[in-house]
Amino acid sequence: MTATEHPDRTTQSTRGGHEVRVLVAYASRFGSTWGVAERVAARLRTGGNHVDVRPADQVGDASAYDAVVLGSAVFNQRWLPDADQFVKRNLDALATRPVWLFSVGTFGDRKRLIGPLMKREPKGIRELEQAIRPRDYRVFAGVIDRYRWPFVSRLFYHALGGRLGDNRDWWEIDRWTDEIGCALQLASKRLEAR
Repeated sequence: MTATEHPDRTTQSTRGGHEVRVLVAYASRFGSTWGVAERVAARLRTGGNHVDVRPADQVGDASAYDAVVLGSAVFNQRWLPDADQFVKRNLDALATRPVWLFSVGTFGDRKRLIGPLMKREPKGIRELEQAIRPRDYRVFAGVIDRYRWPFVSRLFYHALGGRLGDNRDWWEIDRWTDEIGCALQLASKRLEAR
């Protein structure tokens, strides 16, 4: 079987193992999601993976990668159009390889009262999960810039327990990325054993 025929293909790494090619694609409106994508990519690279981090609208074909991490900002309770279009263009590729999804929303999914509701925030995410069966889906809190929100919205947000500023939980993002890295390492070892 050639490398192009195998959906979990890898290349030989200079470290002696197999290097997994990972795409970290993102759709960001003001830069918060881009920052999370960059952090995920940098951490996955430390595990010996070949990682490309690119805006979702600049990726034509995801089938060149062994695994995909895809994230989008949530705006008006939806993923950004660039992320949705990426999924439509690459549905077959995403359904046949390991995929991890993340959203960057107002609260994230770890806030005690509102967090569980926010995990379901993006409309259409359940259909996406059914279509591509991701290994995991997470919602991370983002950056809330007071000047981008009307006064009444800021009051409501504050009443629900939110705070303005950079709410990204880097420790939680790193922990999630490490879980992805472990899964990629196991896949690489299985291929190496063949």
